[in-house]
Amino acid sequence: MTLLTDTMKDEIKKLCGETLFDEPMSRYTTLRVGGAADALVYPRQVEELSKLLLWTKSRKIPHFVLGAGSNLLVRDKGIRGIVVSLSRGFSAIRKEDEKTVYVETGVGLPRLVDWTAQEGLSGIEALAGIPGNVGGALFMNAGTRKGEIGTVVQEVTFVEKDGKLVTWPKEKIRFEYRKSHFPQGAVLLSARLSLNPASPESIREKIQADREKRIETQPLNVPNIGSVFKNPSKGHAGFYIEESGLKNVRVGGARVSPKHANFIVNEGQASARDVLALVGLIRDKVKERHGVLLEPEIRIVGEE
Repeated sequence: MTLLTDTMKDEIKKLCGETLFDEPMSRYTTLRVGGAADALVYPRQVEELSKLLLWTKSRKIPHFVLGAGSNLLVRDKGIRGIVVSLSRGFSAIRKEDEKTVYVETGVGLPRLVDWTAQEGLSGIEALAGIPGNVGGALFMNAGTRKGEIGTVVQEVTFVEKDGKLVTWPKEKIRFEYRKSHFPQGAVLLSARLSLNPASPESIREKIQADREKRIETQPLNVPNIGSVFKNPSKGHAGFYIEESGLKNVRVGGARVSPKHANFIVNEGQASARDVLALVGLIRDKVKERHGVLLEPEIRIVGEE
């Protein structure tokens, strides 16, 4: 049941002009599952966002920040409260000096990677092929064995849940494996990245090689949730899943990818419940067979 009254809906529309109510989240996740959000809001300016967060705090309405919808599982009953998307208002990239890039969090990672290659700036080639946006990448410290976004961050600007605009230098931000630490309820707005000049051709070669490898090894042609589990301290999650005989196993419309065991794909009619059941099955079997407790990399939100 929605948390929003008709009066609240009118107030939200006055705060942010572009708002969708009872919007199915399956339209916004790469796995294509998820129930409806009470409201999906697209603030265009910092002032709009600050006022919206102040409103949610005063009304005690929860808010959730939506990135590109990868590595995200929305439960079948959807999300209560406000879902905030910065994809339509915070999409600027610019070069500030020969090494510094300013980028807003609504920018897609593929766009940022290609832009830096064009500008002859090296340092984020490891992000090539990751289907997220900058906000999600900062929040999850996205990357691969070749590098993570946290290593090139100079500073990050965000709005706190009370509407205050804050900038943290890199020394204040704690990045960990697939995790970062910002104040609870903060909405990340922009970052400055420190990159290194290099020839565009050499950067493009690295990017192309990484993208081709992903196409060969990952099920990118079907709806998927990305890497389901973090790699444990020893070995790789996909290896343990495959060695447990789980490759190609399915629950309902969700299947462990035959191409990469650490991916779950939607064969067309999967529900979030199917996916959660499969995640639980994988964890139990791997723990039973190998004594390894896999930790989810995906973010799970919404009502049961």
